[in-house]
Amino acid sequence: MVALKDTVDFYWDPVCPWCWITSRWMIDVGNQKQIQVNWKLFSLKKINAGRDIPDHFKILHEIGLRALRVAAAVRKKYGNDGLAKLYTIMGTRYHHDSEDIDEPDILKEILKSGSFAARLSDAADEEAWDKIIAADMDQAIAKVGTDVGVPLIVLDGGEGPGFFGPVFSPAPSGKAAVELWDAFIIAGRTPGFFELKRTREVDPIFGERPDV
Repeated sequence: MVALKDTVDFYWDPVCPWCWITSRWMIDVGNQKQIQVNWKLFSLKKINAGRDIPDHFKILHEIGLRALRVAAAVRKKYGNDGLAKLYTIMGTRYHHDSEDIDEPDILKEILKSGSFAARLSDAADEEAWDKIIAADMDQAIAKVGTDVGVPLIVLDGGEGPGFFGPVFSPAPSGKAAVELWDAFIIAGRTPGFFELKRTREVDPIFGERPDV
């Protein structure tokens, strides 16, 4: 059984490129350090509701919410491992292949490619799944507040401190990935530590296309 301290909750929205980069780093670190990653749902549309954001972001966030509803349905039927697989498929298709992830036929293709039930694509239009997404978000917000987006990580299986980030482009890999994780943990567990930031000067760099 994985110890609580070796488990993290990782919150994602499939349309965020920075979250996608960090998620691949988290998988790399998890494999090297035997960390269990619990994949959690976080809607950028919902967290930004009522905020003044550009229209093109509103469109992207709607795409993300539709995809997250399907993700919620997949998690209910196939569990955390199924959700991890779905995120990899969606993220690869959206960020590496520049393809849509929210249309009914496309969602069916995505589900079939992961050996999931194609009928779960119907969830994209079912607002009842929003309650499931909101429940995940409530857990995250209780740890980090509302002035956040994704990537968002909560330590100790959701019981420890939580943070927005880290954000980088490209993500470090191998030994460097673990070194950054260890530094992140030290900073994250330091009482009173809140922010470390500088202006981004590069676009998202995704690295190699994952095998899906």
